[in-house]
Amino acid sequence: MTITSKHPATIIEIDVVRLIPWTDHRKDVFGHDLRSAYVEQFWLGTLGPSTTWFLRHCAAVLEDADDATVNLRETACALGIGFEGGSRSAMVKTVARACRFRAARAVGATTLAVRLRLPQLSHRQLQRLPASVQQCHQEYVAAAGGADGVRQQQLRARRLALSMVECGDNIDETERQLSRLKFHPAIAADAVRWAWSLHHGRVPPEAA
Repeated sequence: MTITSKHPATIIEIDVVRLIPWTDHRKDVFGHDLRSAYVEQFWLGTLGPSTTWFLRHCAAVLEDADDATVNLRETACALGIGFEGGSRSAMVKTVARACRFRAARAVGATTLAVRLRLPQLSHRQLQRLPASVQQCHQEYVAAAGGADGVRQQQLRARRLALSMVECGDNIDETERQLSRLKFHPAIAADAVRWAWSLHHGRVPPEAA
């Protein structure tokens, strides 16, 4: 059964939802972890705070498993989001917003697939953000040498981070070393999370 992204029926009718990762090997390799500095700094204005925190919560739940459940009533309480009111509740709107921006999608009647990585913002999305945030994003892209340069920087940072992790460096030390190599903080943070996940078997090898 297909569920609309505007008001996923599963969120209206039940409290406990099954979570699964929404994997896209072509996009994920260049995507930004939901808990990354990039998502916090640039996606926040598009997704909104409640949806951003909800997605981060889902990423944490799925970090150690490819299949988990989440109690939406408890999650709403933990995140300070209202759950009462059926289709008009803040929690329903939070999940619907995640679906609208294709960060999540309903699968069947009781399952929510969540992206663990978000792509770089489109030009149209950037134009809707405050000028100060647009400027920060321009600086981020410029520091990495443009759109193609960002991808190359991401790949290089990830390769270096994976080498460091495989040599036994922890997350903090790996990120510090990438910072010393002049990688942008968002790229460094993304690379460390990606390398750590791959090292622990959470990313398919073909996505590398």
